[in-house]
Amino acid sequence: MLSWITALAAGVALAALAYRVRLAAPTATVFALRAFAGTLIFALLLNAPLGPSRPLASWVGLDVSASWRASGDTAQWVAARALVDSLRSAGADSVILFGDSLRSDTVPAVPADLASRVAPLIDAAIAAGRPLVIVTDGQLDAADRISRLPRGSSVRVVRATARPDAAVARLDAPGGALGGDTIPVRVVVKAGAVGSATTTLTLRLDDRVISTMPLPALDAFEEHEARIAVPIPASDGTRRIRAALDGAAAVAASGTGSNRDAVAENDTASASVVVSGAAAATFISTAPDQDARFALAVLRGTRRGPVQAFWRVAPGQWRTDGSLRPTTEAAVRQAAIAAPLLVLHGDTAMFGAPRALGREALVLFAPPVTGEDYYPVGTGDSPIAAVLAGVPWESLPPIDVAPMAPRGAPAVIARRARRFEERTVFHLDDGVRRTVIVPASGLWRWRLRGGRASDAYDAIWGSVFDWVAAETRRGAPVEARARVSTEWVPRRAAVASGAVGDGTPMDRAPRAVTAWWLAALVIVALCTEWLLRRKIGLR
Repeated sequence: MLSWITALAAGVALAALAYRVRLAAPTATVFALRAFAGTLIFALLLNAPLGPSRPLASWVGLDVSASWRASGDTAQWVAARALVDSLRSAGADSVILFGDSLRSDTVPAVPADLASRVAPLIDAAIAAGRPLVIVTDGQLDAADRISRLPRGSSVRVVRATARPDAAVARLDAPGGALGGDTIPVRVVVKAGAVGSATTTLTLRLDDRVISTMPLPALDAFEEHEARIAVPIPASDGTRRIRAALDGAAAVAASGTGSNRDAVAENDTASASVVVSGAAAATFISTAPDQDARFALAVLRGTRRGPVQAFWRVAPGQWRTDGSLRPTTEAAVRQAAIAAPLLVLHGDTAMFGAPRALGREALVLFAPPVTGEDYYPVGTGDSPIAAVLAGVPWESLPPIDVAPMAPRGAPAVIARRARRFEERTVFHLDDGVRRTVIVPASGLWRWRLRGGRASDAYDAIWGSVFDWVAAETRRGAPVEARARVSTEWVPRRAAVASGAVGDGTPMDRAPRAVTAWWLAALVIVALCTEWLLRRKIGLR
């Protein structure tokens, strides 16, 4: 309606400008014709509606992730399917399934997707201007984006009957280890919505029990962390570390008692450890900080073999990573010389010319003095540019970058205040010996922020380590942080039932640009006006 009022006002103003508001006969007729033609012209320009709007039918988005089964309540999924059927009967449009992918398919009898990614569905609904009804158990990734949906959207959360449950939420173990070494293993146990009963955590290396410890009863969504030192046999090979809640699994299997464990599938987790007599990579830091810590974690996730690390905690005092056992500077130097992939962090000239160390690949990570903030803005012409195409540069925190003459291909570019001086964060030198130079610090902020920024951190460092070591990823990397799928781990609901969305929905109202006869009326009105003007003596 507003567009037609605007068009009418513009048409009358156009006529008034041409005839100077002379409405007396004989100019009243030609004035009306000019106003009529002007109104139609502006209506066409504004694409005004030609009838009442009819909102588009809503899409139904059904979460088909395995988190429906993490509650142990089979009636919850049955109720969700019944709700989808009732929405279809009420006039909703297509049913779209989402989880680890987006698809239009038959609703499965058992939900099994290992993710709850709702963002692609939200983007599709916004692009189409379709209201969206999301049917879920409440555990969604990127739930904050739901508010952007078109008006008329809603969330329908189907609640489960909560029961006591304990789950192995995380199992952290290095992806590789030297034979005869001792590695740290971290296990996190998490309770469900109504807590968990007492249980027993058992850690095994292959078939051998390493540790058994009782765990107390936990409150709702409470976590309990256990750190265990695991001795590794000297023989080469791939070992498997397995954590299990034996007490909870036994109670769940018996099915007796009011406090029985609800889900047996989340009571175990395992990780592979490649045991070798030689290190696949060596990480040395003369100034340990968060940058060194997180870069080492990514290195261990990309190398298919043991990664040894050394920290300089004081002048002349070195510690090995993990156990923090003292070691000598001579031993650290020898490890640097023998390393097939050497990463030097801090003072890269600690052992003399860095290019004289190591056997093959070299990464020089030299943090600069704190200065002005530089924001990553994109990737340069480098061998890893294609891998970094999806990095959300605009959402990454600032870093410190030292000025440096170009050396090889620029992998990541940063600008001061995103507009001014440009500096390179990663220099990829593809010479006789592949070398990466990183004159930056503060990259740890990306990892610490979590979400897409953390994924970008892993993608960038993982690509750099793969390139410098001349490796191409084949399948999944070694399980550096193996864990039970997050869909099986108890989580608080990220959304609640109710109306959502502040975006503009599209409608099916006919529009002026689709009506050819409006343009014909404009031509007829203007021609009639011209003939009448000639007849009454106006030019």
